[in-house]
Amino acid sequence: MSDRYGTDYPEDEPIIGGGYAPPAPPPLTPPGQPQYAGTGAGYEDDGEDALESYEDDEYDEDDYEDDEDSYGYYDEYEDSAPARQPMFYVFVALAALVGGIVVFLLFSLVNNGNGGSPSGGGDTKFAVSIDSPPKDKRVEIGKMEEVIVQASATEAITRFELFVGDKLTDTVTVSETPADNKYRAVMKFTLTARGNYDLMVRVTASSGATKESSKVRVIAIEPVGERPQTIKGKVVADTTLRSGPSETYPESGTLKAGTEVTILGKNKSVDWLLIDSAQGQRWAKRTAIDPLDSLELVPVRDVTPTPAPTQEATSTSIPSPSASASTSPTANPNAPDFVPTNAVLIEGGAKLRVTVQNVSTNAYNGPLVIGVSGDIASSELAIDAKLAGNGGTATVDFEVAPPITTTGKKAVVSVDPKNAVKEAREDNNGATFVLLPPEESPVIVIQTPTVQPSAISITVQNTGGALAATTVTVRVKLGSSVTLEEKSIALAKNQSATFTVARPQGTGEATAEVVINGQVVASAQFTISP
Repeated sequence: MSDRYGTDYPEDEPIIGGGYAPPAPPPLTPPGQPQYAGTGAGYEDDGEDALESYEDDEYDEDDYEDDEDSYGYYDEYEDSAPARQPMFYVFVALAALVGGIVVFLLFSLVNNGNGGSPSGGGDTKFAVSIDSPPKDKRVEIGKMEEVIVQASATEAITRFELFVGDKLTDTVTVSETPADNKYRAVMKFTLTARGNYDLMVRVTASSGATKESSKVRVIAIEPVGERPQTIKGKVVADTTLRSGPSETYPESGTLKAGTEVTILGKNKSVDWLLIDSAQGQRWAKRTAIDPLDSLELVPVRDVTPTPAPTQEATSTSIPSPSASASTSPTANPNAPDFVPTNAVLIEGGAKLRVTVQNVSTNAYNGPLVIGVSGDIASSELAIDAKLAGNGGTATVDFEVAPPITTTGKKAVVSVDPKNAVKEAREDNNGATFVLLPPEESPVIVIQTPTVQPSAISITVQNTGGALAATTVTVRVKLGSSVTLEEKSIALAKNQSATFTVARPQGTGEATAEVVINGQVVASAQFTISP
């Protein structure tokens, strides 16, 4: 055998890339049996029979492979198989290298995409979040709204940018690094048309690296104005209807849990709702009604005062009547007036928190007894009350054993049950409350205030249950000097909001306080240095 260059090769030497001749057929008799040899009639007959039998039988490849060890054909073939070409291994190495590069590029693309990771300055680590407004807050068209955001980074942050959709609406430039490395900014926006809008804040570091916050959706609605608006609601617990937004007004029917109602209005503090009932327009406690839309859509409704009955003149033949006891107490113009305004279950129903309000213009400081009864064990607690005039409040907690976790229970609250304190009115000291299943109450804490040359930055955080939109006041006291900022915020659990309070005159130990509904819910001491 020779190649195209004329080189001769031995007949039994394999050519690389060439084929192999098929192996010789197996002997006519199985291994170990004597082969036929020589001549003779017996040989010819037996040989012809065997040959015919062999030709008639189909070639069984499986049987042949089973006997490969006996005949050794496959062993010789495997021993003489050609080696793989070197280019095969080069190709495999190149494929592995290209695959690794593709995986690396895809990983880099994901990390630098729209997933909130920083772009530029890849070593910079960020944290940025929008603390207010909460998700799905309804904002009025044409009304300026605030966005409260805080961020931190492993390098200085120089700029905050607020985007409404894909439009840049406000920018705040940062010139100083906070001592706690928590940058805070208050940004503003105004919506001009109804619809849903996504808010997003982008922060930029000194190296040019950026980070985007998660998006927060807000819903733009038309301003309520003077137009009457109504929304639907559902009664979540049996409740008593009254002719006005207070427990002091007469009862005017009841509502059963599960009843659907139309909400016509609300009082200024949004703790009473005016509803359209079978008895007409009546007031129900806000905690008993689950609105099916935002209460911002319904207007504030004032109660039309009921005219006081005029006393008809009566003639008497007695020229000088003697003094007689009056059937109702005479109002004392300098006395307080206590009214129980709320009773809610807290701590999983293990406590009942009662709120008492002073509706008189006169302040009261002194001992005050509050009692509860009804579906909880009767008990009384005496407190050292400090109730300012015009709505000053105080709260007291009663132990409830066993805890109340179901609806339909009632609590009867009485203030000053023995009339130990002379009040402007003595007939409004009791009220009955339908208790709702306990909910986690908001818990407000103050983070360390940051003192700046002309202002003090105070961040308040809610570590408890959700705080509905309400007016919150943060004030700073230094001696007789008091400065404050007041705004309406809503805080979900673990959300925070930042207040910027003017720095009071002087230096020394100061107190920061958070006030909600006239009550101090959190305070912190800090030092104002020269």
